Amino acid sequence: MNATAAPARFLQVPATLLGTVRRFVVGDREPMEAVNVLRQIGYELGDEVYSALNERLSRDYAGTEWGALDPTEFWRAAAGFFTDRGWGALSFRDLHPAVGVIELSGWVESEAEGGPRGAHLSTGLFSALLERLAGAGVAVMEVPSGSADRTRLVFARGDVLGLVYEHVRGGASLEDAVARL
Repeated sequence: MNATAAPARFLQVPATLLGTVRRFVVGDREPMEAVNVLRQIGYELGDEVYSALNERLSRDYAGTEWGALDPTEFWRAAAGFFTDRGWGALSFRDLHPAVGVIELSGWVESEAEGGPRGAHLSTGLFSALLERLAGAGVAVMEVPSGSADRTRLVFARGDVLGLVYEHVRGGASLEDAVARL
């Protein structure tokens, strides 16, 4: 964030807002179209979330450049950022040099009623956030987590994630799909 940019602004709203947004986004749309709209809304929020996360990292790790920050420290700060804002718990796993996983538990969007189930807004949000961090395109998709109280987002370059998607769609577990890369 440059010195002249205004700090990111956030407001506190009831968590039920996400269910309301999902219901109204669905409206008369086909389910996949509604999912894409939710992802785009999340993606559009990415710049503000990036700015706020950058502010937090600047405060917590003064003088440390993004590239010098240990990934464990970065993900710890990101987890605290989202937890403090009421989204839920976040943890990161490195599955492969080209594939990462964000595990979300107690994630407010995943638990919201109404509209298409899943973390579609968060998928778009993390895509935008990770693109800003990486300085290049990053694709994010939700995959089955095997647990009702957990959401799993997988991220990688688009071509790599496309290969993972094809294997998962064909019935492979995420771990098996990544092992085939």
